[in-house]
Amino acid sequence: MGVARSLTEHPDILKITDEIRRKAEDRQYLVSDVILEKDGFEYQFVDLVMEGGGTLGIALVGYIHALEQAGIRFLGIGGSSVGAIVALLAYCFGERMEAKGEKLAVAIADMNLGEMLDGNYFARKLSILLGSQDVSFKVPKIILNALLAAPQLLKKIGLNPGEKLYEWIAARLKENGINTLEDMERLINALPEGMKRRGTGAAITDYNTSLRIVAADITTSTKVIFPDMAEMYFPEPKDVNPASFARASASIPFFFQPFAVSGISQLIGNNEKWERLGGFTGDLPDKVSFADGGLLSNFPIDLFKRQGMIPRAPTLGARLSDKDRSVRDPSPIGRYLGNLFIALQHCADYDFIFKNPLYKHLITHIPTNQYHWLDFNMSDANKLGLFLEGVRAGYDFLERFDWEGYKSLREAELKVNHAHESMLQRRNAARS
Repeated sequence: MGVARSLTEHPDILKITDEIRRKAEDRQYLVSDVILEKDGFEYQFVDLVMEGGGTLGIALVGYIHALEQAGIRFLGIGGSSVGAIVALLAYCFGERMEAKGEKLAVAIADMNLGEMLDGNYFARKLSILLGSQDVSFKVPKIILNALLAAPQLLKKIGLNPGEKLYEWIAARLKENGINTLEDMERLINALPEGMKRRGTGAAITDYNTSLRIVAADITTSTKVIFPDMAEMYFPEPKDVNPASFARASASIPFFFQPFAVSGISQLIGNNEKWERLGGFTGDLPDKVSFADGGLLSNFPIDLFKRQGMIPRAPTLGARLSDKDRSVRDPSPIGRYLGNLFIALQHCADYDFIFKNPLYKHLITHIPTNQYHWLDFNMSDANKLGLFLEGVRAGYDFLERFDWEGYKSLREAELKVNHAHESMLQRRNAARS
């Protein structure tokens, strides 16, 4: 049995997923007010945002698989870097009511990670060394291969072209009948028949479902959300292969070459689009380069934030870390640069969660610290370990989440905000 099949059929995983299904059939899990009843089973709908984290993304697939065993299906789904890749595939691997976890497990686990390293010999060797668990005793080899790979790195601004990564994503989409954004929208846009609101029984026909992938346009310093902002970069967005969006988001700095799009300034009416969608009013460049979306927001939990209302469905978040934040010694220079990169990835996300603390109830931390996020030479045992961590994290979330309690907290928050706004209005009226 190949590793892909053994992921979902491993005894440790089956033990958890069987327990999840049993409890879901008894309706012990309450996670949303957007539901669909079919054949005596209650499906529930949520939005999902996933963190970037290189090869650790296998754990995200395990998390999705666990939630789907409870009858959870996804409306809006998004993320950065590998979170964007998993989001795109989960969005496109069939109709909305279909469980995607097993197909994702087959695709991700059968993926030859080493093939994604498509640079020259020295670039590939350096990439593998950088992904080793303990690099301390390999420092001389890293330095030697870094010197030998320097010409490609300096010329192309990346060790690996990333073409194999794009081709792999595009091939998985093609297997599911998707070659263009128009194909994807045709498959996904329609809501399942029979969706209703818990308690009232009111039919739901207007829920905003979408894919949202975060990428960093480093040419114009623009935070890009694909496919919403695709018309800024492509003359015919509907003809673009959605693999381009994920590849742009997964442009790990210096590891993969930046994803580039040319002809920007030649597009008719593009100045208006850039001002309207991106707030950019300067002269447009002809060519734009993208870096990893995680540079701006590695965990963009605010992608589906809805202001001034109690949500009908929550936005769940999956993080690839054991905990939120920790102290990091900024010396020596190598550790300083690493910590600088981590700070760039996470500061904006930490700030959002700090200012919106109720989101902590929606976020799951998947323990992955024992694995390396650049391990493109990953063993089958580690693939299984990551998938199992994701499944366990999904189960733990289902066991602890209190949807009714969360809604009560949101209601109290709204009352406080309304009272605050009323006080401000009265004060401003008195001053005038």
